[in-house]
Amino acid sequence: MAIIALHTPLEAEAAALATDLGSTAYEQRLHLTSGTPAVVLTTPDPDRARALLRSVRGRGHEAVAFDASAIVPSGEMLPLRRGRLDPEGITAEEPAATHTPGALGRLPFEDILALIRASQRVRLETTVEVKEQKIGLGRAVTTGGLVMTKTVTRQQTRVSDERAEVLYLYRRSGELPWILRERSASYTWLGDRIAPVSLQNFRQTVALLRERAPRAHYDERLTGPRRALPAAGEPSAASSDPTADLLAHALALWASRQAPA
Repeated sequence: MAIIALHTPLEAEAAALATDLGSTAYEQRLHLTSGTPAVVLTTPDPDRARALLRSVRGRGHEAVAFDASAIVPSGEMLPLRRGRLDPEGITAEEPAATHTPGALGRLPFEDILALIRASQRVRLETTVEVKEQKIGLGRAVTTGGLVMTKTVTRQQTRVSDERAEVLYLYRRSGELPWILRERSASYTWLGDRIAPVSLQNFRQTVALLRERAPRAHYDERLTGPRRALPAAGEPSAASSDPTADLLAHALALWASRQAPA
């Protein structure tokens, strides 16, 4: 269960949550201090989650509860890499459902429920060649001691974690969400406005989508660094940042509750 927005002081809600959950205000404060959305309960008992949801909403806060199996990992969303934007919607190549080069995916602007901007952890692996000088006893014997070393070349893989911006595009129809990744999009839809820096192109595209889809809920609370949630799982091929996926899902679910029927 996640709190989307608080409408009382944090300390007051931490104390109330501690009473609801049989814990301490200090423990609950840790859940809330990084900001909302904040996951305050993970449980296999749906009745317990619903009871807490009623209690939190009864105190005037905005909150949602959901089954973790409903979360679509970002690696399974349709990636918006190449395509075009026309007055009615987005046409993208290579939908995630088929992974067929040249296949087209279509997203009408009217079908965009929520645009959730976030910062995701990106794991980068770089392989470099490293040359080392080592003592070669065999070479020393064959050269009469004139050459004591030999050059050994080996490959070394360096792993680093960086942050990159993404935009989740959730749909009113409930169909597969789309995702725009700052560093993997070609931004051809910007035409002559394309810039040499990917982040600038990403921001231009976000502004353009907000303009074309004015009914879509927009949220950028996930752009800052956040503590990884144990409930979100570990990075995998399906998602490099399960915490971002979980919190984006919570925001999209809340947006669906606010959307007019």
